Amino acid sequence: MAANLRPNPTFEKESVIMQHGVFALLVETLNSLIQVTYQTTKASPFDSHDVIKSVLLVAIFTYATASVAEVMLLARESPYCTLVANLQLFAGALAAISLLAILDPIMGLITAVVWVCLFMAVAYESRTELGNIIRLVTRKLIDMFTRLAASVRTREEQPNQPRV
Repeated sequence: MAANLRPNPTFEKESVIMQHGVFALLVETLNSLIQVTYQTTKASPFDSHDVIKSVLLVAIFTYATASVAEVMLLARESPYCTLVANLQLFAGALAAISLLAILDPIMGLITAVVWVCLFMAVAYESRTELGNIIRLVTRKLIDMFTRLAASVRTREEQPNQPRV
């Protein structure tokens, strides 16, 4: 399965480092612009943008989690690396769009619409991989619950056995 991986320049070490650098620079720049823009007000702009703050936190958490997952999948030469890399890029973009929406709501909305269109296109192209992942996770969960139920049944049938 790993033998038929197509080469993808996104997974080269230098490219991954550059992506993280661009993400960090963009988020830091937007954050600094927000601080400069709202320096005269006493309240934080995040206080009046609860939804955007929540989206930002989820996006950054998803970006970080996908970054770790990408490294693990690369080490295993998994065919799902492309899917995780796309998720990471879209999460990073969503974090930047969230900050942009605080600075300029109209520009943030336009950028968010473009982001949604691109996300839907990539999700549609990745539907086979997503289906495979969902089937794999479902199979693993069913197997886990089956073993757990068998363990409970065995323990109920032998009540005199000491607990371990």
